[in-house]
Parts: sequence; structure tokens; C-alpha cells
Amino acid sequence: MALKKIQDLIEKLSKDPKVKMVISEVQSATKDIQSKMQHMTKEDAVKTYKTLVKKVAAKEGQLQKEAKAFIVKLKKSAVDVEKNLNTYKKKAQAERSKLEKVLKAKAGIKTKATAKAKPAAKKATAPKKKSAAKK
Repeated sequence: MALKKIQDLIEKLSKDPKVKMVISEVQSATKDIQSKMQHMTKEDAVKTYKTLVKKVAAKEGQLQKEAKAFIVKLKKSAVDVEKNLNTYKKKAQAERSKLEKVLKAKAGIKTKATAKAKPAAKKATAPKKKSAAKK
């Protein structure tokens, strides 16, 4: 599960135009080095290497800033989603309690109706007892 999330994160970052720009710059620098390697002297190679190291360090810093900004946005959205879930949970619980009250009230009406029917049934059986008592 975590691996999938990481892959999704990498995929989203790779779609970012700034990240694509950094990748293309690194690729173009690599092509430049490969094309110039045959005609370079040692001093030229060292200068080019130092220049490239500076560029890579700068781009790495930019990439880290972008990644941090993305993570901050991701955390913020996760917090928002959690708040929304809590809100929906509270609403659902309130709705549930309302429904339970309605159902209890309906059940209470039914029990009152049966309670009224029972005394009437007792009245009907009461004369039988009197007649049995007279005998």
C-alpha cells in the first residue's frame, strides 16, 4: 500500500513541468559531456565537471523545495479531508440519533395502542370471573 502511494507521488512529481525541466537539463548536460569528451583536455573536463556540479546542486535545491512544497500541500489536503470526514461523521451520528428517536417514538405509539387494548380485553374477561364466582 505504501509502495503504491510512493509510486503515485513519484508519478505526480514527474508530471510537474519544473521537474521535467530539471530532467531535460540534466540529460542535455550529459549529451554535451559525451559529445565533448573526445575533444576535451583534462583542465576542460575539470572545469566542466565543476560547472555541472554547481548546476546539479542548484537544481537539487530547487527540486527539494518543490518536493517540500508538494508535501506541505499534500499534508494540508490530508488535514482538510480528515476534518471533512469528522464533520460528515458528526452529521451522520446526528441523523442516526434523530432516526432512532423517531423509531422509538413510533415504537412507543405502538406499545401505547397495545396497552390500551389490554385493559379492554381485561374488561371482557372480568364478567366471566363474576359469573364463575356466582356459581
